[in-house]
Amino acid sequence: MNPDKIIIRGTNWIGDAVMTLPALAAIRKLFPDTQIDVLARTWSSPVYKYCEHTDNVMEFEGPKRLPGIGVLSKVARKIKNTGYKLGIVLPNSFESALIFRIAGIPQIYGYNTDFRSVILSRAVDVPGDKGTKHEVFYYLNLIEKVFGKRWEEGSLAPEPVLHVPEDEQNRARGLLKKNGWNGKTRLLGLNPGAAFGPAKCWPAEKYRELAGALTQTFPDSTIVVFGTEREREAGEEICAPLGKRAINLCGRTALDEAICTISILDLMVSNDSGLMHVAAACQVPLVALFGSTNPVTTGPFSRQARVIRHELPCSPCLSRECPRDFICMLGITVSEVLDVCQEMVK
Repeated sequence: MNPDKIIIRGTNWIGDAVMTLPALAAIRKLFPDTQIDVLARTWSSPVYKYCEHTDNVMEFEGPKRLPGIGVLSKVARKIKNTGYKLGIVLPNSFESALIFRIAGIPQIYGYNTDFRSVILSRAVDVPGDKGTKHEVFYYLNLIEKVFGKRWEEGSLAPEPVLHVPEDEQNRARGLLKKNGWNGKTRLLGLNPGAAFGPAKCWPAEKYRELAGALTQTFPDSTIVVFGTEREREAGEEICAPLGKRAINLCGRTALDEAICTISILDLMVSNDSGLMHVAAACQVPLVALFGSTNPVTTGPFSRQARVIRHELPCSPCLSRECPRDFICMLGITVSEVLDVCQEMVK
C-alpha cells in the first residue's frame, strides 16, 4: 500500500493531540512522498499546524461532545470527493469514524471502540497494555497494526515535536513586549490550570510563592502565567506581588499564540494539562506536577522534562476532585519545585 493522500482524524483535546504526533511521524516515515492531511477540531488544530509531518490541517467547529448528524454531514462535505482513499481515525469516538464514512472514504482504519466496527474497514483491537504504557505507544500501535510494520524497527519512539517558525516566535516576543517585557530577561512560564478538574491542580497560592522564589533566584527573569479565562483570577493572584516582573496571559491568547509563546520560554512549570504537553513538544525545560493522574501514561514525553509526584496508596485516583485530603498535591512543596527548576535552568 502506497497511498497518494491520507487523511487523519485528529484528536479533540490538546494533550491528546500532542501525544498523537509520534504516530504522524511514523506515517511520514513509512510514506515520505504521501500527502498527509489532518481533520481536527478548532481548539486542537494548532497542534497539528506546528507538526512538520502534516501537509494541510482542516478545522471544524461544533459541540465538544456528541455532535448531531447535521454537524457531521457538514464536516464530511469538506472532504468528500477530494481524492482521499484512506482515512485513519485516531480518536476512539463513534462520530470521528462516522465523518469519514459519510464522506465516502473507502478505507477507514481505527481502533475497535464505541461499537464502530461496522463503520471501519479495519477495526484494530485495543492493545492489552493500554493503561500501563504511555499513550504515545497507543497511537503508534495503531499505525503498526494498520500497516503491518513498525515505523522503524529497533528504534525508540520519537518524541512529540512542535516546530514554531522564527517569525511566529518573534510575534510572541512582540506580544510579551506589549505586556511589559523588556525583551532581555529570561522567561519562566507557569501554568496553574488543567481542564480535567481541580484534582490535577497545584494550588494558586503555591504558584504565587514559587513565582516570588523564582524571581529571587533568577533576578534576570520575568514570570509568564498561562491559562484560559477560568484561570484569569489565579493568574492575577500569582502576578500581583511581582508587578512588572510578571505577565498574566490567562484568557488572553488563542492556542496558537500560547504555543508560540511557550516555545520561547526558558522554563515551564505546569500541572498535568494540554499546555504541559505543548511545552514538552516545544522542547522547553519542563517541571510537571502530578497528583491524581498517572505520569506513566500521560506524562510529558520529553527528555527535557522532570516530573514531581508523591506516590500514595490512592495514586493515581484519576478523580476530578479529591475525595480525601488532597495530600498528593498539597504535599508538593515550593522548595522542592524550586530545586528542580534550578537544575533545569542550569
